[in-house]
Amino acid sequence: MRLGILVVGALLVGLAAHAATPARIALEMQRSSPQDLEISGDVPGIPAGASRFLRYSDLSALPQVSFNVKDDSNFDGPVSLSGVLKVLGLTGSKQLIAALSSDGYEGHYTAEYRAQHHPFLVLKMGGKDPSQWARGADGEVFAPYFISHPSFTPGSHVLAHVEQPQVPIGVVKLRFYDEDVALAPLKAGAATGPAAQGYRIAVQSCLRCHRAGDIGGSKSPFGWPQMALIAQGNASAFGKYIVQPNRVNPEATMPANPKYDAATVAAITAYFQAVK
Repeated sequence: MRLGILVVGALLVGLAAHAATPARIALEMQRSSPQDLEISGDVPGIPAGASRFLRYSDLSALPQVSFNVKDDSNFDGPVSLSGVLKVLGLTGSKQLIAALSSDGYEGHYTAEYRAQHHPFLVLKMGGKDPSQWARGADGEVFAPYFISHPSFTPGSHVLAHVEQPQVPIGVVKLRFYDEDVALAPLKAGAATGPAAQGYRIAVQSCLRCHRAGDIGGSKSPFGWPQMALIAQGNASAFGKYIVQPNRVNPEATMPANPKYDAATVAAITAYFQAVK
Protein backbone atom coordinates (compact mmCIF):
# COMPACT_ATOMS: atom_id res chain seq x y z
CA MET A 1 0.00 0.00 0.00
CA ARG A 2 1.31 3.47 -0.90
CA LEU A 3 0.51 6.64 0.98
CA GLY A 4 1.09 10.13 -0.42
CA ILE A 5 2.72 12.97 1.50
CA LEU A 6 3.31 16.54 0.35
CA VAL A 7 6.83 17.57 -0.50
CA VAL A 8 6.75 21.15 0.78
CA GLY A 9 9.76 21.40 3.06
CA ALA A 10 13.27 20.11 3.58
CA LEU A 11 14.69 16.73 4.37
CA LEU A 12 17.93 18.18 5.68
CA VAL A 13 17.82 21.83 4.65
CA GLY A 14 14.97 24.23 5.40
CA LEU A 15 15.76 27.44 3.54
CA ALA A 16 13.38 29.72 1.67
CA ALA A 17 15.94 29.96 -1.11
CA HIS A 18 15.28 26.30 -1.91
CA ALA A 19 11.48 26.49 -1.89
CA ALA A 20 9.78 24.28 -4.46
CA THR A 21 6.32 23.66 -5.81
CA PRO A 22 4.51 21.11 -3.62
CA ALA A 23 4.42 17.60 -5.04
CA ARG A 24 3.57 14.15 -3.78
CA ILE A 25 5.90 11.33 -2.88
CA ALA A 26 4.85 7.81 -1.98
CA LEU A 27 5.42 6.37 1.46
CA GLU A 28 5.47 2.58 1.43
CA MET A 29 3.94 0.61 4.29
CA GLN A 30 6.63 -2.10 4.06
CA ARG A 31 10.24 -2.37 2.96
CA SER A 32 10.56 -3.83 -0.54
CA SER A 33 14.31 -3.45 -1.05
CA PRO A 34 17.47 -2.82 0.99
CA GLN A 35 17.60 0.50 -0.89
CA ASP A 36 14.35 1.71 0.70
CA LEU A 37 14.90 4.55 3.18
CA GLU A 38 13.04 4.09 6.46
CA ILE A 39 11.24 7.16 7.86
CA SER A 40 9.77 7.52 11.35
CA GLY A 41 9.01 10.02 14.07
CA ASP A 42 7.25 13.36 14.00
CA VAL A 43 6.11 13.24 10.36
CA PRO A 44 2.59 14.01 9.09
CA GLY A 45 0.87 10.83 7.96
CA ILE A 46 3.01 8.43 10.03
CA PRO A 47 1.42 7.14 13.26
CA ALA A 48 3.44 7.37 16.47
CA GLY A 49 5.81 4.43 16.76
CA ALA A 50 5.37 3.40 13.12
CA SER A 51 7.72 3.55 10.15
CA ARG A 52 7.23 4.12 6.44
CA PHE A 53 9.62 3.66 3.52
CA LEU A 54 10.78 5.73 0.56
CA ARG A 55 11.95 4.02 -2.62
CA TYR A 56 15.15 5.09 -4.33
CA SER A 57 13.24 5.65 -7.58
CA ASP A 58 10.88 8.08 -5.85
CA LEU A 59 13.75 9.96 -4.23
CA SER A 60 15.49 10.13 -7.60
CA ALA A 61 12.41 11.73 -9.14
CA LEU A 62 12.73 14.72 -6.80
CA PRO A 63 14.72 17.84 -7.76
CA GLN A 64 18.44 17.02 -7.49
CA VAL A 65 21.46 19.07 -6.45
CA SER A 66 25.06 18.35 -7.47
CA PHE A 67 28.35 19.40 -5.90
CA ASN A 68 32.03 18.73 -6.34
CA VAL A 69 32.75 18.14 -2.66
CA LYS A 70 36.35 18.75 -1.62
CA ASP A 71 36.36 18.51 2.17
CA ASP A 72 34.29 15.47 3.16
CA SER A 73 36.35 13.50 5.69
CA ASN A 74 35.05 10.22 4.25
CA PHE A 75 37.13 10.80 1.10
CA ASP A 76 40.80 11.43 0.42
CA GLY A 77 40.09 13.98 -2.30
CA PRO A 78 37.34 15.73 -4.28
CA VAL A 79 34.27 13.67 -5.14
CA SER A 80 31.27 14.39 -7.35
CA LEU A 81 28.05 13.92 -5.38
CA SER A 82 24.41 14.52 -6.17
CA GLY A 83 21.25 14.02 -4.18
CA VAL A 84 18.23 15.69 -2.63
CA LEU A 85 17.62 18.53 -0.24
CA LYS A 86 13.85 18.13 -0.16
CA VAL A 87 11.82 15.07 0.70
CA LEU A 88 9.18 15.56 3.36
CA GLY A 89 6.77 18.37 4.11
CA LEU A 90 7.22 19.16 7.78
CA THR A 91 5.23 21.77 9.61
CA GLY A 92 4.79 22.99 13.15
CA SER A 93 7.54 22.78 15.74
CA LYS A 94 11.24 22.98 15.07
CA GLN A 95 12.62 19.71 13.72
CA LEU A 96 15.69 17.72 14.65
CA ILE A 97 16.55 15.02 12.08
CA ALA A 98 18.54 11.93 13.04
CA ALA A 99 20.22 9.83 10.35
CA LEU A 100 20.78 6.26 11.54
CA SER A 101 23.57 4.15 10.04
CA SER A 102 23.64 0.39 9.86
CA ASP A 103 26.57 0.26 12.33
CA GLY A 104 24.72 2.18 15.04
CA TYR A 105 26.22 5.60 14.30
CA GLU A 106 23.70 8.45 14.26
CA GLY A 107 24.13 11.90 12.72
CA HIS A 108 22.02 14.77 14.07
CA TYR A 109 20.77 17.81 12.20
CA THR A 110 19.23 20.61 14.20
CA ALA A 111 17.46 23.48 12.48
CA GLU A 112 20.53 25.67 13.17
CA TYR A 113 22.92 23.09 11.71
CA ARG A 114 20.85 22.68 8.54
CA ALA A 115 20.63 26.43 8.02
CA GLN A 116 24.40 26.84 8.40
CA HIS A 117 25.75 23.79 6.57
CA HIS A 118 23.12 22.64 4.03
CA PRO A 119 23.56 18.86 4.35
CA PHE A 120 22.06 16.70 1.61
CA LEU A 121 21.16 13.04 1.15
CA VAL A 122 23.49 11.52 -1.47
CA LEU A 123 21.85 9.45 -4.23
CA LYS A 124 24.72 9.34 -6.72
CA MET A 125 28.49 9.30 -6.29
CA GLY A 126 30.58 9.94 -9.38
CA GLY A 127 27.38 9.66 -11.39
CA LYS A 128 26.79 6.10 -10.17
CA ASP A 129 23.86 4.57 -8.30
CA PRO A 130 24.45 3.09 -4.81
CA SER A 131 24.66 -0.45 -6.22
CA GLN A 132 27.81 0.64 -8.08
CA TRP A 133 29.50 2.52 -5.26
CA ALA A 134 32.99 1.29 -4.42
CA ARG A 135 33.99 0.75 -0.83
CA GLY A 136 36.13 3.31 0.92
CA ALA A 137 39.89 3.05 1.41
CA ASP A 138 39.37 1.16 4.68
CA GLY A 139 36.47 -0.95 3.41
CA GLU A 140 33.75 1.52 4.34
CA VAL A 141 30.30 0.82 2.89
CA PHE A 142 28.55 4.03 1.82
CA ALA A 143 25.31 2.46 0.57
CA PRO A 144 22.38 2.61 0.76
CA TYR A 145 22.72 6.34 1.50
CA PHE A 146 25.06 8.82 3.10
CA ILE A 147 25.00 12.50 3.93
CA SER A 148 27.46 15.17 2.87
CA HIS A 149 27.71 18.96 2.51
CA PRO A 150 28.60 21.26 -0.39
CA SER A 151 31.42 22.39 1.92
CA PHE A 152 31.84 22.62 5.68
CA THR A 153 33.12 25.48 7.82
CA PRO A 154 32.74 25.00 11.59
CA GLY A 155 30.02 27.28 12.86
CA SER A 156 30.74 27.09 16.56
CA HIS A 157 33.55 26.59 19.05
CA VAL A 158 33.00 25.54 22.64
CA LEU A 159 36.25 25.93 24.55
CA ALA A 160 38.68 23.64 22.66
CA HIS A 161 35.88 21.74 20.91
CA VAL A 162 35.38 22.69 17.26
CA GLU A 163 32.10 21.79 15.58
CA GLN A 164 32.48 18.69 13.41
CA PRO A 165 30.56 17.76 10.26
CA GLN A 166 27.84 15.15 10.62
CA VAL A 167 28.66 12.83 7.70
CA PRO A 168 27.24 9.36 8.41
CA ILE A 169 27.59 6.63 5.80
CA GLY A 170 25.44 3.52 5.38
CA VAL A 171 22.35 5.51 6.34
CA VAL A 172 19.27 3.29 6.51
CA LYS A 173 16.78 5.44 8.41
CA LEU A 174 15.77 9.03 9.11
CA ARG A 175 13.91 9.85 12.30
CA PHE A 176 12.26 13.22 12.84
CA TYR A 177 11.93 14.79 16.29
CA ASP A 178 10.46 17.89 17.84
CA GLU A 179 13.86 19.43 18.60
CA ASP A 180 12.95 21.13 21.86
CA VAL A 181 11.14 18.07 23.22
CA ALA A 182 13.91 15.65 22.24
CA LEU A 183 16.74 17.68 23.73
CA ALA A 184 15.01 18.94 26.88
CA PRO A 185 15.82 15.84 29.00
CA LEU A 186 19.47 16.00 27.95
CA LYS A 187 19.73 19.65 28.91
CA ALA A 188 18.14 19.28 32.34
CA GLY A 189 20.54 20.29 35.09
CA ALA A 190 23.02 21.85 32.68
CA ALA A 191 21.62 25.32 32.13
CA THR A 192 24.62 27.39 33.19
CA GLY A 193 28.38 27.31 33.74
CA PRO A 194 30.78 24.57 32.59
CA ALA A 195 27.97 21.97 32.52
CA ALA A 196 26.12 24.04 29.90
CA GLN A 197 29.27 24.12 27.76
CA GLY A 198 29.65 20.38 28.25
CA TYR A 199 26.06 19.84 27.14
CA ARG A 200 26.74 21.60 23.83
CA ILE A 201 29.79 19.44 23.20
CA ALA A 202 28.00 16.24 24.21
CA VAL A 203 25.06 16.86 21.87
CA GLN A 204 27.37 17.66 18.96
CA SER A 205 29.79 14.80 19.52
CA CYS A 206 28.89 12.14 22.12
CA LEU A 207 25.30 11.71 20.95
CA ARG A 208 26.48 10.26 17.64
CA CYS A 209 27.50 6.96 19.29
CA HIS A 210 25.95 7.02 22.77
CA ARG A 211 22.24 6.56 23.38
CA ALA A 212 20.30 9.06 25.49
CA GLY A 213 16.75 7.82 25.95
CA ASP A 214 14.93 7.96 22.63
CA ILE A 215 17.74 9.62 20.71
CA GLY A 216 21.38 8.95 19.99
CA GLY A 217 23.53 6.29 18.40
CA SER A 218 24.02 2.73 19.58
CA LYS A 219 27.55 2.20 18.30
CA SER A 220 28.82 2.29 21.88
CA PRO A 221 27.31 0.02 24.57
CA PHE A 222 27.65 2.90 27.03
CA GLY A 223 24.66 5.20 26.98
CA TRP A 224 24.04 8.47 28.80
CA PRO A 225 23.28 6.80 32.18
CA GLN A 226 26.45 4.71 32.12
CA MET A 227 28.63 7.68 31.19
CA ALA A 228 27.04 9.70 33.97
CA LEU A 229 27.87 6.97 36.49
CA ILE A 230 31.50 6.90 35.35
CA ALA A 231 31.82 10.70 35.49
CA GLN A 232 30.23 10.80 38.93
CA GLY A 233 32.25 7.88 40.28
CA ASN A 234 35.69 8.50 38.78
CA ALA A 235 36.02 11.92 37.17
CA SER A 236 39.75 11.50 36.56
CA ALA A 237 39.37 8.27 34.58
CA PHE A 238 36.42 9.74 32.71
CA GLY A 239 38.47 12.76 31.64
CA LYS A 240 41.45 10.65 30.57
CA TYR A 241 39.19 8.44 28.47
CA ILE A 242 37.74 11.44 26.64
CA VAL A 243 41.21 12.63 25.59
CA GLN A 244 42.97 9.30 24.88
CA PRO A 245 40.58 6.33 25.09
CA ASN A 246 43.23 3.76 24.09
CA ARG A 247 45.43 4.71 27.03
CA VAL A 248 42.60 3.71 29.37
CA ASN A 249 41.34 0.78 27.33
CA PRO A 250 43.61 -0.57 24.55
CA GLU A 251 40.54 -2.05 22.80
CA ALA A 252 38.63 1.23 22.71
CA THR A 253 37.30 2.28 19.30
CA MET A 254 36.27 5.80 20.29
CA PRO A 255 38.28 8.51 18.48
CA ALA A 256 40.76 10.41 20.61
CA ASN A 257 40.42 14.11 21.34
CA PRO A 258 44.03 15.20 21.93
CA LYS A 259 43.21 18.89 21.40
CA TYR A 260 40.83 19.01 24.36
CA ASP A 261 42.37 21.07 27.14
CA ALA A 262 41.67 20.79 30.86
CA ALA A 263 38.77 23.29 30.73
CA THR A 264 37.06 21.38 27.93
CA VAL A 265 37.42 18.04 29.71
CA ALA A 266 36.16 19.63 32.92
CA ALA A 267 33.09 20.98 31.13
CA ILE A 268 32.16 17.60 29.63
CA THR A 269 32.75 15.92 32.98
CA ALA A 270 30.63 18.53 34.77
CA TYR A 271 27.80 17.93 32.30
CA PHE A 272 27.73 14.17 32.78
CA GLN A 273 28.02 14.61 36.53
CA ALA A 274 24.83 16.67 36.32
CA VAL A 275 22.94 14.01 34.34
CA LYS A 276 20.25 12.39 36.47
